[in-house]
Amino acid sequence: MPRGFTLLELLITVSVLSILLVTVAPSFKNIIETNKMHRLANELHGFMIQAKSEAVFHNQDLWAHIDVASDPVDTGEWFITLTNSKVPGGTPILFLSGSQFYGITFDPDYSSQQIKFNGVTGKVKNGSIYFKPVGAMNKTLRLKSSFGASRIVICGEKEAVYGYPKCES
Repeated sequence: MPRGFTLLELLITVSVLSILLVTVAPSFKNIIETNKMHRLANELHGFMIQAKSEAVFHNQDLWAHIDVASDPVDTGEWFITLTNSKVPGGTPILFLSGSQFYGITFDPDYSSQQIKFNGVTGKVKNGSIYFKPVGAMNKTLRLKSSFGASRIVICGEKEAVYGYPKCES
């Protein structure tokens, strides 16, 4: 009694597995994209919250300087450095690099490419950072800071996306 698989059985198995792989691959891309967007949103939000805390802890105004290679950038070549100086070059306190976020368009909308954190109240300058996967126009997330309410929120620019609500006006 011979043991093993026939050539026909192997070809059928390989064909079925190939079809399954082709149908499942786009789902993996979406999962990876969603995971990367959540990670970036969490990193940016955490950076901003910690920067507010550092300003109050040090009891002095602090500035986050945004350095982007081009505007907007999707190569991950951007940095945010929190310092004690209004001009770049002060003592670095926090640092966030975009090197892990290749393929996500990063577009800050702060005047002078810097964010001021008040040393007494921790209030943060008004502005936004927009980010989205390359080629996904309707999947833009926005980190929005408000001086008056001293709030930092992440929301979907045009619609609820990646589990974040649509931005209020």
